[in-house]
Amino acid sequence: MTRFLIWVTCLAFSSPMLGQTALWNSTSPLSRLKLNFGYGYRIHPLTGKEKFHAGIDLAARSDTVLAVMDGVVTQTGYHPLLGLYIRINHGGGLESLFGHLSQLWVVTGETLSAGSPIGLTGSTGQVTGEHLHFAVKFNNRFINPLLFLKIILRRSCFNPTHADHE
Repeated sequence: MTRFLIWVTCLAFSSPMLGQTALWNSTSPLSRLKLNFGYGYRIHPLTGKEKFHAGIDLAARSDTVLAVMDGVVTQTGYHPLLGLYIRINHGGGLESLFGHLSQLWVVTGETLSAGSPIGLTGSTGQVTGEHLHFAVKFNNRFINPLLFLKIILRRSCFNPTHADHE
């Protein structure tokens, strides 16, 4: 099932609107990745209520956050749940969101390259401790960022042997 989802996601991300090299020029949002909380329904650690978690929470400790792909900053600010956040439009319907930052190093309208430093992780908003909330939207719908990260980190869409021979 995972291989099928990766293949379908590759097809979606390989749309002509994104461009053939869009995912090739990409990187991880942090220099190291350790998952604290995944994507999907969960019991919220502060409210105790079931809620859909539209991103993933990555362990962090005053780490530099990087733009995952080329794009334009469409929004920065403060939200009661997300704290300090940054939203980046990568074109072709793809968007990334970074939350709970302690510092914002970019401004709305700024054009970024993949790997550009955009902020510093923190514990702003509704949190139990420092981490990076990372979310990805495709065509205005949240998708599992782990699939996105797996694709960009392994370059699966551009490796003809990616899933068929594992």
